[in-house]
Amino acid sequence: MITVAGLRIQFGKQVLFQEVNMKFTSGNCYGVIGANGAGKSTLLKAISGEIDPTAGHISLGPEERLSVLSQDHFAFDEETVLNAVLKGHTRLWEVMQEKDALYAKADFSNEDGIRSSELEEEFADMDGWNAESDAATLLSNLGVKEALHPTLMKDMSGKQK
Repeated sequence: MITVAGLRIQFGKQVLFQEVNMKFTSGNCYGVIGANGAGKSTLLKAISGEIDPTAGHISLGPEERLSVLSQDHFAFDEETVLNAVLKGHTRLWEVMQEKDALYAKADFSNEDGIRSSELEEEFADMDGWNAESDAATLLSNLGVKEALHPTLMKDMSGKQK
């Protein structure tokens, strides 16, 4: 659950939001609609922690995390659809990349072995072994056919993105 309490966002003297209170509960889908310039992106940036509110706070339930996929349609052009989703969990993606780099080394050292052990433990703690399956399920539930999961984002239509 995401809770927004007493949120205020102000730029200079211009107050964009004041005393915003809301809860996003699990099992529901939410949309943010409004006119251009109304503050939809600013609200989402505050909820995601990308910007700090002037007042109030945003909190997540215990054991919950929030991932954000940027609106930049070109940011993931060289990534597959599946990897674009996996990159939404930044730390998991970093661990996966570091593990892959270590295991690809021709001169794997004792230090590399220790580091890979630490990474494997962190990977398991984040349920990394199920990450690709979970991402594929998420995509399928959004109507993205499994055949498109290995497709580069740049090869997807604007609507598909």
